[in-house]
Amino acid sequence: MHIGRTRIGAALVLVALHAATTEGVVAQEAAVVPYGVRNSAAPVELDAFSFFVGKWKGVAKVRLEDGRDAEFEWTWIGRYVLDGMAIADELHVAGSDGSAYLGITLRHFDAVKRSWIIEFLNVSGNFLRRQVNPRSGSVERGGNAVIVLSGSEQTISREYYRVLGNDRFEYSIDLSTDGGQNWNVGSIEMTMTRVE
Repeated sequence: MHIGRTRIGAALVLVALHAATTEGVVAQEAAVVPYGVRNSAAPVELDAFSFFVGKWKGVAKVRLEDGRDAEFEWTWIGRYVLDGMAIADELHVAGSDGSAYLGITLRHFDAVKRSWIIEFLNVSGNFLRRQVNPRSGSVERGGNAVIVLSGSEQTISREYYRVLGNDRFEYSIDLSTDGGQNWNVGSIEMTMTRVE
């Protein structure tokens, strides 16, 4: 019994000593880049989505499942994250019934694998869609346009971003639910205007 207590006591002393000698170490280490600021070491490919950084508002025309069109006000907010090496953009939409919709996309270029990593988290719908990675999807850039191609078992999508200057961009998406045989072209279309 006495030996067991001695071991436990020694272990507690070691834990306390470790905590005392490491206390504040993390707090003393500053982040390389402040939150929201691009890292100067970020790959140049990240420029493809740098137009997102800021706050945007617009009205989206959305083709509903029954074929009717509806309009929704959207707010899109983009920031540099993960030590300035990636861009996270949030999409906020108020539904016609007053419900809120939130989606977040993380965009990162892996300089080692020479590939994009783009993942979309549908917070409101509780699912994660891996859009682009070294095995699937692509990002194409030409002039003022960026096209993101992605697919899953359920849906193939083509997203188009057209940058119309520092204060405007257009977005549209085409969707296919049958492996690309038929496309719902322009299922969402909008023009976004910078507000911050």
